[in-house]
Amino acid sequence: MKNRDLYLKDPIDNQLANNGVAEVKDDLSDQALKTLRYELDTFVCDGEYEKGLDKILGTFLKKLDTGNEQPGVWISGFYGSGKSHLAKMLRALWIDYTFTDGASARTLAKIPTEISDHLKELSHQSRRYGGLHAASGTIGSGAENVYLALLGIVFKSAGLPEQYHLARFVIWLKAEGHYDQVKAAVEGSGKELHKELSHLYMSPIIADTLLALIPGLATNAQEVRQLLKSEYPKVSHITNDELIAAITDALSVQGKFPLTLIVLDEVQQYIDKDATKAYQVQEVTETCSKHFGGQLLFVATGQNALSGTASLSKLMGRFQIPVQLSDVDVESVIRKIILQKKETARPDIEAVISKNLGEISRHLGGTKIEHRKEDEAVMIADYPILPVRRRFWEKVLGTCIK
Repeated sequence: MKNRDLYLKDPIDNQLANNGVAEVKDDLSDQALKTLRYELDTFVCDGEYEKGLDKILGTFLKKLDTGNEQPGVWISGFYGSGKSHLAKMLRALWIDYTFTDGASARTLAKIPTEISDHLKELSHQSRRYGGLHAASGTIGSGAENVYLALLGIVFKSAGLPEQYHLARFVIWLKAEGHYDQVKAAVEGSGKELHKELSHLYMSPIIADTLLALIPGLATNAQEVRQLLKSEYPKVSHITNDELIAAITDALSVQGKFPLTLIVLDEVQQYIDKDATKAYQVQEVTETCSKHFGGQLLFVATGQNALSGTASLSKLMGRFQIPVQLSDVDVESVIRKIILQKKETARPDIEAVISKNLGEISRHLGGTKIEHRKEDEAVMIADYPILPVRRRFWEKVLGTCIK
């Protein structure tokens, strides 16, 4: 029997849709949704992934009606440990993202009963508020203002322009009941609204439409453009009150603020060793958490635990729930997604291993990575990779990467 015939999924056809690298951002393109569906289908929710979800959801639900703010979550682990993947799955499960064919995140992912119960309770509790909402993304390394970077992530999740001044304008259009007419006018001229908005101060279509919709607004289109420039100027900084007002206006549903998850991926990469950036992240998350209380949860990721570096330690008071991933969790995923064997093939594999166990046990004898008795429990799952050789390549590749 060929090795290819041993696997539950043919290794030639079983390709990783995301090359094993999860991206936590609000992307609704066809390829992104195809990848998300694959990740949900193959999500292995056990070990630290299961414990992490249980801790995150359980704590959120307990804090919800206490009147206190939600403690932030810090997911850490080495590169490739799956921290972004876990955050991405949490985001999809939080809102139970539904695909065009009706399949949803919670029906696609194989999740333990306790996690499923938490999610059902989350949906039940959300009926008292403005539903469920989730936003996710990264704070770009070049971001000069964390407040505006965070708002860009929140605005995008709500279908608004990412720029502060443009989002505020669209929010106003919707509040006044003019959005559909402006959108129809722009698209009727053969243009796309998001592109026309980027030229807000110069757009004759937007100015003419507002002039026609709102009697007394101005005497001509030039005056409308001047009004827009003065009312919605480009800004480089905003206040705490403006931050809260923008998030409230962007996400509230009929005056109610939804149970909201905000995932900030690779926060450590953004902060690096910059204490000022760490303080800004702390300040913006604290401002939001205090205002929205139990209805808003921040989840951030980084390679190190918060106690691991001086700059990250500043966030310990804000992100009080640690979720630490390890190589054990990665190995479990590989065995269940890549190396999973057919049940009919297991006796043949066991026979081959038993016949050659003496030779296998002598590999790299006398070294720190030599054969161990506990290896025998995973040999069938790992086949054709031998535990000794796996440890060898982990050491070699780890040294090369450093």
